Amino acid sequence: MRGSFHHYSPELKQRLVDEIEGGQLTLREAAQDARTTVAMVRTWLEEFGRYKPKRDIVEVVMRSEQDRIAALEKALAEAHLTLLVYDELITQANKRYKTDIKKNFGTSRPTPSAGTALAAPSPPSVASSTARAMPTTNASAASAAPATRRR
Repeated sequence: MRGSFHHYSPELKQRLVDEIEGGQLTLREAAQDARTTVAMVRTWLEEFGRYKPKRDIVEVVMRSEQDRIAALEKALAEAHLTLLVYDELITQANKRYKTDIKKNFGTSRPTPSAGTALAAPSPPSVASSTARAMPTTNASAASAAPATRRR
């Protein structure tokens, strides 16, 4: 025996879906009314219904991506540790040499001329260390200057 194929009009499908969503019919009653199966009525609900089922979004991560993420996290942790070591090294050097390496980094020294021999750097003098400790402004420098004028 061959199964018979029934063609249902879109108006009938829409009417049944509206009644199901309105609460007047159940799925089984709608299937009996249209002389079809509950599975077919569910298909109509998905096609014509207002409330489509939410589909969960699944993130698929390939094994190679997981390995790459793990390698990047490891590299980030190593870079962070290196940064901490460098910061501690600078802190210890600042204490040892009583200077601020970060503040003085990038300042240029005068280059010796060709005839001058390179000498070892001398420790800072007392006058230069007190000058660094006491900042001056243009106003205080102007008041300290003698107020003599020439005509």
